[in-house]
Amino acid sequence: MGIYEKDFERPSPIQEESIPIALTGSDILARAKNGTGKTAAFCIPALEKIDQKQSILAKFKLYCSHACGTILLIVST
Repeated sequence: MGIYEKDFERPSPIQEESIPIALTGSDILARAKNGTGKTAAFCIPALEKIDQKQSILAKFKLYCSHACGTILLIVST
């Protein structure tokens, strides 16, 4: 299911500013109100960087090894 099927029509301002930077691999420190799309601004570039040839365990280790607190694991089914 693509993002357009979930009623995403255009990026929010925080997404518009941060996604291009995140796709370059740069770190981002941003602040925006609740409900503005910060989580999608993080997840969309992360999903774009996933190498489909790697195992899910390798993907998890690569993208979550430095995280602390809550970890979001995205798995294709």
